[in-house]
Amino acid sequence: MFKFRIIPLLLLLFSIFTIGLSSKYNAATELIYTNVINRGIREKISLLVGKTNLSVGEILLVIIFILIIVFLINFVRRILKPSKWLESLVRFFWGSVNIISILLFIYILMFGLNYHTLSLDKNLVEKYNNKYSTEIKVSIDNQKREEVFKYLVEKTKESRDILKTTEGLTSYNFLDLSEQAVQGYNIISEAFPNLGGKYSLPKKSFANEGMMFLGLDARYSMFANEITVNTKIPNEYMPFVISKYMAYQRGIAREDEASFFAYLACTNNSDIKFKYSGYLVMLSMVSESMRNYNRVAYNNLVTSIDENVVRDLAKIESYKENYGHGTEFKDLIKNNFKRLNGDIRIDGVENQVTQLLSIYYSLFTYN
Repeated sequence: MFKFRIIPLLLLLFSIFTIGLSSKYNAATELIYTNVINRGIREKISLLVGKTNLSVGEILLVIIFILIIVFLINFVRRILKPSKWLESLVRFFWGSVNIISILLFIYILMFGLNYHTLSLDKNLVEKYNNKYSTEIKVSIDNQKREEVFKYLVEKTKESRDILKTTEGLTSYNFLDLSEQAVQGYNIISEAFPNLGGKYSLPKKSFANEGMMFLGLDARYSMFANEITVNTKIPNEYMPFVISKYMAYQRGIAREDEASFFAYLACTNNSDIKFKYSGYLVMLSMVSESMRNYNRVAYNNLVTSIDENVVRDLAKIESYKENYGHGTEFKDLIKNNFKRLNGDIRIDGVENQVTQLLSIYYSLFTYN
């Protein structure tokens, strides 16, 4: 019979207890786990896997997939033997418990508790009040969202006009973009110290077709703290995507927060390609939010977008239309994964990002 092992069970109980504790004490989790313990682990592993150009995360996925297939084949073979079916069921149960226990512990060690930090919308206001000794409360209305939209329309056109003057001199080389993206995070880490540190650069995916099928622009491997990027992304979209997934490397777990920090990293970058990409993608997200939640204002304001910007937005939309049938399955897994980690918000990520950006520009001036 399969031997009962106490250590995996203890790991499971410890992991559940830790998750419960961190979900109750968000500030302590961010201070101790995200900014100290987990950050040290993330940086060291990231720099280690960065020594090779191969995508360690994708290799791990292939290995895990093969192991699961072998495990299931062996289970089916054993259960088909009449004299072995009960023993096989017991072995399968305890084997699954052991594997889940170990994987859950590794998940918590590598990344998992980052979901249980203070939400950024509250954190921005709290840090502002602590810094300036105020008690400001921010409430976002449609008027503020429209104001942010108009600002993005203006900045997107302005940055595109500057970008156009560099035509022929502008390179969208993947390695150059990856190296340049770091500058943005170095700059905003002065205001957000948790975004500092040294990490491996993004890598090209060797499975672009698979990523397109699943509707993935890039993939973050939390077990390797590594980014792999779908290189079929349009040039205008690439700097933002690279910056967004760099946020995950730096311990940002929620998608809306990763997109927000990507926007800040892009727009604070000295490279005009990043500025334009940041304004362009954020304009797209705020537009989508307004179209869903404030259709009248959207219809009145959308005509103010520059025609060249509209063409670039259409280029990104055309790329996304080529996502495969696996997109729905990916979204189902992603949404359930978020809920398991305590993120039970039901509104779209575009609306969440619009809310964050509106809060930020309620506290700080437009630049």
